[in-house]
Amino acid sequence: MMRLRSVVRDVVLLGLAVAIGWWVRGAGTTVLAQRSGSSSSHGSDGGAGSEASMAFQMMGAGPNAGLAVYNPANRTLYVYNHVGDGNSEVNCSFSYAIPTPGKMIHRENCPIGELK
Repeated sequence: MMRLRSVVRDVVLLGLAVAIGWWVRGAGTTVLAQRSGSSSSHGSDGGAGSEASMAFQMMGAGPNAGLAVYNPANRTLYVYNHVGDGNSEVNCSFSYAIPTPGKMIHRENCPIGELK
């Protein structure tokens, strides 16, 4: 009887530890990206180090995931919808020009990319 009681106690304590760990990890926590200190550049639209100042954030998961990329050089937020679905090349869906925080923002559709 004493051995059964200690086994039950250990199982309950283990279950409690797992439940607390699951709760603490925060399943709905948003991950915010930070600027990179890298000076490498891939592309020709901003000069050396242009990507180092960009910030991005993934929203959601799976086929319906979205990607937001902020370019501080032109104060524009680019939104890519459904980045986990379909083709390996994803076009920008729309962008927001943010001239001054607190002022009106302008939404523009991104131009359709070229098919290769």
